[in-house]
Amino acid sequence: MTLKVVVDTDIGDDIDDAFALALACLSPELEVVAVTTVYGDVKARAELATRLLNSLGRDDIPVALGASKPILGVGPSSQPTYYRALKDEGRRVKSIEDNALDVLEKLVKAGEVDVLITLGPMTNAALFLLKRPDLAEGLKLVSMGGAYFMNTAEYNVKCDPEAASILVDSNCEKVLVGLDVTLKCLMKQEMIEALRAADREHTRVLWSYTQAWMEASRHLPILHDPLAVAVAFERNLVEVQPAHVKVELTGRYTRGYTVIEKGDPNAVICKDVNVEKFLNLFTKRVLG
Repeated sequence: MTLKVVVDTDIGDDIDDAFALALACLSPELEVVAVTTVYGDVKARAELATRLLNSLGRDDIPVALGASKPILGVGPSSQPTYYRALKDEGRRVKSIEDNALDVLEKLVKAGEVDVLITLGPMTNAALFLLKRPDLAEGLKLVSMGGAYFMNTAEYNVKCDPEAASILVDSNCEKVLVGLDVTLKCLMKQEMIEALRAADREHTRVLWSYTQAWMEASRHLPILHDPLAVAVAFERNLVEVQPAHVKVELTGRYTRGYTVIEKGDPNAVICKDVNVEKFLNLFTKRVLG
C-alpha cells in the first residue's frame, strides 16, 4: 500500500530537511501529495523545496507557505542557511502563494492524506489541529521532535513548545522520532563523497545545498529528518514504546523539554534504531 503524505518542513537551515524530502519522493512506499514550509522565511524555504522537487521530476507537487512564527513569540528574520545556493545558481523559482492550512484542510478533508510528516517546528500541524479538531482523529502524524531519554530540549520542540504540546495532546495517532535515535544516524564521509560524485539532477542540487551548509556548519550531516521519513513507511527500523508525553511550557531552564509521565499513552516514541539498515536504505534511495 502506498501512503499519501504531506511533508511539513523548515528546509534551508539544517541540510537533513533536503535529504528527507528527497527520500520521501524517491521512496515508492510514499506518494508526496504536498509540501508545506514553516518557521522564519517560509517563502525562501518554499523556493528551496521547489527547486529540489523540480530536480526530482516532481513539479506536480504543490508547495505551500505555512506559519513564519511560533504560536507565541517571533520567528527568525535571517535567510535560511543554504538559500544562497539558489542565489549562486542564479535560478528563478516560480512564485508560491498557496496557504499551508488551506492545503492541509482540503487534502485531509478529502481523505487524501494518510500521514503528515513534520520535520520542523510543529506550528503548522498545531494550527491545523486547532482549526479542524474534527479531522484530528483520522490523521496520522510522524514527527521529528523531542528528546525522551536525554536531558535536553530538542530544537523543533524548543522553537514552538506550545505547538508541540497541542500536537502531543491531540487525538491523532502519532510516532515521535526524537534525538535519542536520530543522533545515531551520522552521515559518513564516504556518503558525502558518493553524493559529490553522483551525476543526477537531484544529487547535483543536493550537493550544492550540502556545500553551502557544510561551509557554515563545519561538520558532517546528521540524518534526523530522513529517519522520520523512513519510519513513516518502515517501522521496523526503530524500536518503539507507547508513552504519555507532555511538553514543558513554563520551566525557566526546561521550557521545550519532552517529558514522559504516568498515564495512558498518547504517542509512540522511538527508543533505538538500526543505524546500518537505515543508512543503507538512505544511500540506496537518495545517493544510489
